[in-house]
Amino acid sequence: MAFQGYLLKATNSNQANTFLNKYINEESWECTPDQREEIKAYRDENTRDLTRITAAGKKSVFSFETRENLHLADKTALINYFYTNESDHTQRKINLTFWNDETGSYDTGDFYRPNMAFKIKKISDNDIIYSSLKLEFVEY
Repeated sequence: MAFQGYLLKATNSNQANTFLNKYINEESWECTPDQREEIKAYRDENTRDLTRITAAGKKSVFSFETRENLHLADKTALINYFYTNESDHTQRKINLTFWNDETGSYDTGDFYRPNMAFKIKKISDNDIIYSSLKLEFVEY
């Protein structure tokens, strides 16, 4: 499937669920798609040829930082986007469709979102301004 203008979207949603690109600092987007897991590797004692036994499944990891100076309302909308689409809040498990640069198409999988750190840049009487936030997603 050709690129359709988004990097990720939640697939477990009744709402327009494409993640808002306006929050993503594009230069921070980093995706390691289709990672292979090595089960065992060894070298032949005589020929020194390497033999690798690799798992059939491939898993992806991606991360990005938000743009600087998110307001409290933006940060809340960002977190709520993921929270409302999670199938398991304790595990932060969410089904996402993401752009896979290795295949040049979209892939879908179950991911978890590790803990986030929130760094405040400025506070006022009725708002909080945040430094960029880093979000990471690791496929199950």
